[in-house]
Amino acid sequence: MNVSENKPQSAASKAAGPGRFDKWFANIALATGCTILVLMTLLCVFNVLIMRKLLNAPITGAEDVLILCLVGFVALSIPFGARTGAHIEIEVVSELLPCAMARWMQAFARLAGGAFLVLMAWQLGMAGTQAARFGEVTQQLAISYEPFYYLLSVCFMLFAAIQFFDACRIIRKGRSAPMSLGGGE
Repeated sequence: MNVSENKPQSAASKAAGPGRFDKWFANIALATGCTILVLMTLLCVFNVLIMRKLLNAPITGAEDVLILCLVGFVALSIPFGARTGAHIEIEVVSELLPCAMARWMQAFARLAGGAFLVLMAWQLGMAGTQAARFGEVTQQLAISYEPFYYLLSVCFMLFAAIQFFDACRIIRKGRSAPMSLGGGE
């Protein structure tokens, strides 16, 4: 008989790990976030310290690229923050209510928030279709804001989907389960 068969499993090993979507989502967020952050850091250090301070010849349009990278970084972090439960949630009233009523209030808040996010995503998509027509471009390089409006729209739509998914989970199971980042309680 094998010794490992008689050993009881620890609570951590019995707990269900993150799902396939969560693993994929975390890997994509980590890869894109780190890439954008490294690009922004290198460009900022190179442009400000070397080109501007040392050589007195800053790179034309570097600020435009930094701003657009920041928009991309923030846009991609919105749904990731929603999935991990990183967004601020104030639950003063729900703690005073009976559990069933608090659960329905949380579900309603998620559904209302999801509906508002769908509206925001739609408006961002509409702004993207109008950006080229109205000449919305960066100051130095004249890069169109159109794809960034679309990126924000997709990220807000993903945030809305996460809100709707959490509302359904609250209704069915009484609580939502944010994605764990591997840290302990």
